[in-house]
Amino acid sequence: MKIEAQLAVLGLIGLACATAHSSSQPSSANRGYVAPSDQTIVGEIDPAFDEQDIYITNNSSVAIVITSVRLFDCQNVGSPCTLIPLKIPVGPGQRKRIATVRPRDRERAFSFHYNWTWSAAGAH
Repeated sequence: MKIEAQLAVLGLIGLACATAHSSSQPSSANRGYVAPSDQTIVGEIDPAFDEQDIYITNNSSVAIVITSVRLFDCQNVGSPCTLIPLKIPVGPGQRKRIATVRPRDRERAFSFHYNWTWSAAGAH
């Protein structure tokens, strides 16, 4: 392959890499204001062998407070299947555990659904 062709190929590879890098998501520190909403405040379960942790991730640029978590449709759950008031601060870009759910009887399967409420940190 001639040197000009090799340089052209390298240039295209470099351009492709630069384009892929520039179109990727910017970090939360560099993207400016992102409003807290049901799309930017997300929950997930981190399952373990004998318990399940509920985590909330704040993908907004505003500090929030998780004000409650509600467990419902509970099967073999050791904790109360009810609304649990909370005051857990979650900063911008942070992920925090808000609850741990364990089975009442460790020899049987357990399941539940959950939801949560939140507010902006200065709103309460």
